[in-house]
Amino acid sequence: MQNNNVSFTSKIQFVPWNTFSKMNKKNSILYFHDTPNILKADEFYSLDIRTCTGGGLTKPSTGEGEGFHFWDDKITQRKANDNVISLIRFVKNPERGLILGGKKLDSNPLSIPLFNKFKNMIAERVKYLTEFSIHKYEDSQTHYHYNTKTDTWTICSEYRKTDNSPQRAVNSLGTLKNAFEKISIAPGDRLFIGNKEILPEHAPDIFQKI
Repeated sequence: MQNNNVSFTSKIQFVPWNTFSKMNKKNSILYFHDTPNILKADEFYSLDIRTCTGGGLTKPSTGEGEGFHFWDDKITQRKANDNVISLIRFVKNPERGLILGGKKLDSNPLSIPLFNKFKNMIAERVKYLTEFSIHKYEDSQTHYHYNTKTDTWTICSEYRKTDNSPQRAVNSLGTLKNAFEKISIAPGDRLFIGNKEILPEHAPDIFQKI
């Protein structure tokens, strides 16, 4: 018999930039063409995920976590399998994961294929994977922070619909859906926008069924 019990501990919280920027953060994951950009630590963060793929794998039962920020270029394409193997090696048998990023731009043709490749390879190895995939607008970006002690993802996503539009940060369920083409919240992840929790009954279309 399948066990459908899930420990509801992981928290995903969207905040505006003025909140995110004032957080005490350590262990930055940078993004370069010729480095793996993977970091295992008790907490970590990465900025300016646009056409890249970012996120992390976690093992709440042991308090382990690692983050990544993969550039969308040919070097990353060539080393994609090795990067995922490194992720699984650093945190053995990860229990949960979060992946975000990607953008449809003619100037970045590898962005979507690489995002999907990483998502699919990780999903084969991690049962519970939350996804915020494909920024909808050309002028959009996401920053994230993860803390193993609180099992909390703090995310700031910003977008501008047109060159003349004001920049908006995700601050409601509506703006969250405006920011990404696909949102899929894994069982065991709790979604907050600011201090308000978004429950499955509020948005059944974005929560995975157990």
